[in-house]
Amino acid sequence: MMSRRTQENLIAVVVVIVFVSVIITSLDFGPRARMVPLPLAVFGLILIVAQIIWQNLRSGGELKVDILEVLTKKTEEESIPEGAGGASTGKTRGSRWRREVTAIGIVAVFLGLILLLGPIPAVFLFTGGYLLISRHYSWFKGLLYTAVFTAALYLLFVTALEIQLYHGILEPLVSRFR
Repeated sequence: MMSRRTQENLIAVVVVIVFVSVIITSLDFGPRARMVPLPLAVFGLILIVAQIIWQNLRSGGELKVDILEVLTKKTEEESIPEGAGGASTGKTRGSRWRREVTAIGIVAVFLGLILLLGPIPAVFLFTGGYLLISRHYSWFKGLLYTAVFTAALYLLFVTALEIQLYHGILEPLVSRFR
């Protein structure tokens, strides 16, 4: 059986191969067509190389990131009942299942907003809602960060890269009121 570090290295090498193939493929594109995939692949390649170096220089259990914990703000310890002694129980599995459904729901809401409104309004509503509902920041800071993040995305994609964005299914309804 492979060690965890070997498994991590194999996955990282697969990701390196994907980024290198994107770089090689995008070099055949025209100057405008390579404006997005080439910088993203180079940046991703830099990050994955840093990841490979870091994961091979660290000790075994140094970092544990649970994406469900990040999205739902609940740790596995919070779902283990007192007196269970850390033993795996049905309640823990049910709690993890609820966290997974919550995480999928968060992604579904974001995708639904993009489908209905387009990416820029969806990013504004989703980011603002997430920061305020999760109480990461006060309402003022949350709205400020949301506005700055949304403006940065707009400036990058619409102004700098001149990408025509999707306006959403509701665009005909909204344009009627202009």
